Amino acid sequence: MQPHDLIWVGAAIIAAACQTSRSAFQKRLIPDMGQYAAAYTRFIMALPFTFGLWVLYLVIESKQPLEISQTALMYCLLGSFFQVVFTIALMAAFTKKSFATGTAFSKIDVILAGFIEIFFLGIVFSHLTGLGFILASISVLFLSFAKTSNNIFKTFHALISSFVSLGSLYGLLAGIAITLAQVFFRLSMLALEGDVLNKSLTISVLSLTIQTICFGLYLYVYHREQLFRITQNLSDCVIVGISGTGATIGWFVGFALATVAEVKAVGQIELVFSMLVSLLMFREKIKINELIGMLLLMVSIYLVLADKIW
Repeated sequence: MQPHDLIWVGAAIIAAACQTSRSAFQKRLIPDMGQYAAAYTRFIMALPFTFGLWVLYLVIESKQPLEISQTALMYCLLGSFFQVVFTIALMAAFTKKSFATGTAFSKIDVILAGFIEIFFLGIVFSHLTGLGFILASISVLFLSFAKTSNNIFKTFHALISSFVSLGSLYGLLAGIAITLAQVFFRLSMLALEGDVLNKSLTISVLSLTIQTICFGLYLYVYHREQLFRITQNLSDCVIVGISGTGATIGWFVGFALATVAEVKAVGQIELVFSMLVSLLMFREKIKINELIGMLLLMVSIYLVLADKIW
């Protein structure tokens, strides 16, 4: 494994861990703030921390802000737009009482990113890596329904039955939107001249600024009552912001060094972290079919990294 591979793999794992923390604290915010306000904290609370890290980096490294080309700005705008669409679509799935379904279909971004990068960007993956993408998507879908069923057969039945629900359509829309967002963010960083961390911090700050404004306007128009609840639980909101900063920078460092599909495949380890949080923080029991799903997920990550390891 080359040094840059170690960096992006480590960045993806850190991003997944930070995203797990962010999601756990957002979950705690929902009863008091509402789903949309809790979702908005990922943008508005992460922005000041990310901006602060960016300024600190420029000062310590004695560097000037990167010049943003029109191409980089266009891709960043598209990425930010689709991430806001992702958030709205996922919240719509949740309001239809389709939490598991919406989450499941929103997380098939691995296979969707693989298709986009193969057919539109001309990237070539090995057969082993492609198999890893497919297995990662299957394991994510399986794990999303594992808590709702008592055994592996009922889990697959619940998964198959969900394909015709409205929640699956919203979830699929969310999955397509987040995949496009990630691909555009990667293209935005590739359009910049500079080191990996500088590009990652720059696009992180720019995208969070755009998302904070756009999603804030959406909330003001459609969910104004939730918008003003942001300060009700400031301590948890701050943790969401810090975790969101780590997740955003981690993903962007990964996207700057590897394909979106590879980074997100490794990042699916987030589901393992989420189950540990469920066990330790929310005192929820882990079922045998969840353990099977986690095993499938770990195998998929190994397949994606196999070519690089050996």
